[in-house]
Amino acid sequence: MKHKKDKDLSEAHFDELIHKAWNKPVKTNSVKLWQRIDKSTKRPNYVFWKSIAAVLVIALLTTASLTIFNPDAPGKMVEVTNTGRTPKEVLLDGGSKILLNRNSSISYSTKNTRTLKLNGEAYFEVKKDDNKPFIVKTGELNLRVLGTSFNVNAYKNAKKTLVSLVEGKLKVTTLKHQEKYLSPGEELVFDKENKRIRLNTFNSNSVLAWKSSLIKCDNTSLDFLIDRLENYYNIKIDNKTDFSNCVISGEFRSDLSLAEIIEIISFSHNIEFKALNEKEYKIEGNICE
Repeated sequence: MKHKKDKDLSEAHFDELIHKAWNKPVKTNSVKLWQRIDKSTKRPNYVFWKSIAAVLVIALLTTASLTIFNPDAPGKMVEVTNTGRTPKEVLLDGGSKILLNRNSSISYSTKNTRTLKLNGEAYFEVKKDDNKPFIVKTGELNLRVLGTSFNVNAYKNAKKTLVSLVEGKLKVTTLKHQEKYLSPGEELVFDKENKRIRLNTFNSNSVLAWKSSLIKCDNTSLDFLIDRLENYYNIKIDNKTDFSNCVISGEFRSDLSLAEIIEIISFSHNIEFKALNEKEYKIEGNICE
């Protein structure tokens, strides 16, 4: 019984102590202690976000390493455009050189500078690499070479694409798998309308004159001159007459303004260019009579 009584007293005493402690004023030190405890309970949030940041950093480093060491990772695309009046030189890794004509552009990946796309006209001097062929893609033609010098005229608005081989050997393939091999001095003419190709010889003085900012016509078809003017000056010449048998001779500087070159041609060849609007002209006069 004694033990039970002592136990009851102890419990009563304990309850009294709790009651006093609950109603006792809180001291300043106790408040500070509680604040420290409260801050410590918030620390797991800091640790949580720090862990998330660490995971993100690891993920970024992993992605970067995969990009660097993965051989299949794409390179950065580069586009070079010539908007000036004179030819623009482009040097590629590996020693190959390209001369871009007016209103022309090339695009390629930094991972493989020996495969590129061409819009317009360019002259290529390709450094030979037996393990890596040099490939040029136009709208409908693929050119494959090892070490070669050649000219490609592939303006979008032109009726024909011209590939003129100066040195080396060149393989040309169409989208319909037609193949032709060119030898030096040969020119491939691809007709965009009927999708046919033919080979003939070319006059290098006329074809390559643009490299010196010239338009050379040596008993050349007037169609050739019209194509040059349209592509160089981004205009349209209303040409409903067939001038394929009309030849013209002369030398004109292609870095002149359109008004200047039209004045020279009109005066020297009795060809009148009538402006229909800012970008469209019509040829008039007694041409080839």
